Amino acid sequence: MVLLGEDYLSIQEAAAQLKVSISTIRRWITAGDLPAYRVGKRRMALKRADVATLITPARQHHEKGGSMAKSEQLPVRALTTQEQQQARAAVAAAKQLQAQLLARRGGRQFSPSWELLYSLRDERSQQQQ
Repeated sequence: MVLLGEDYLSIQEAAAQLKVSISTIRRWITAGDLPAYRVGKRRMALKRADVATLITPARQHHEKGGSMAKSEQLPVRALTTQEQQQARAAVAAAKQLQAQLLARRGGRQFSPSWELLYSLRDERSQQQQ
């Protein structure tokens, strides 16, 4: 429909064009994501241009996989020499602690977490009976 020289859509038409439900369009209007204009007491109209702004590419066509668009990427600075040394020291300390814990346990690895969770659940079930 054309009103005041601009092209408008009804909520139903917008939903059909975007292939979403009418309630989704109404939710976007309520959230302020889609401007709507009252026509009379009961009808709502949406500018075709406003509806078109909802259609944006998820990522550039030349990108592969889950990589982010250049505009979404944050600049990453290289680590300083001191930060690299701190990171290496932290990794070495973690490996040393892991070796100590493993030696303290006689070389036995810890049980998988799912085994612990199941046993705790079984104990709790028995206590409730």
